[in-house]
Amino acid sequence: MSDPSASPDFPDKLPAQHWVRPGVGVDTSAIEAWLATRAPLTVPEARARRLSLDALLAQGGQGICLLGGTDVVQDTFDCLLPVSLVHSLSVGGVGGRVAMVAEWWAPAMAADAWLAACLAELADWCRAHGIRAIAVAPGLTSDATRPAEGFGPDASGMWVRNLVPTAKRLG
Repeated sequence: MSDPSASPDFPDKLPAQHWVRPGVGVDTSAIEAWLATRAPLTVPEARARRLSLDALLAQGGQGICLLGGTDVVQDTFDCLLPVSLVHSLSVGGVGGRVAMVAEWWAPAMAADAWLAACLAELADWCRAHGIRAIAVAPGLTSDATRPAEGFGPDASGMWVRNLVPTAKRLG
């Protein structure tokens, strides 16, 4: 888990005690309950959502689910960023695997600041896993005409940020 507030360009709009981290299997029940209160679904649709959530939390190459919150214990959260890993031949001009962000479960307050924190954590995670680009749907911020910090428009219609993967260390 990184501390996005350590970055000099991180927004000041988040509480002092905030965190962003990848969700893991033990978070499943809490996330499922949180999603059910925010967007209730019928039983078949809820099962399908649970299967998608399980795939993201397993971190088995399909994606990742980032959580952000202010609770010191980190068992409750304020926002959720599901990320799918997709193959691309051209996004960002780099090709390969791309972290695709198409939905954002924003908190009631400081949504853009939380999104920036989640995208900073995602960039760190992508670099560590050899993923060369992040693509974000333009409608996820409060101003759909202005790209998120560090992102630019791409021919795909997404905002893209190219990344340099972290060097692997042996030994």
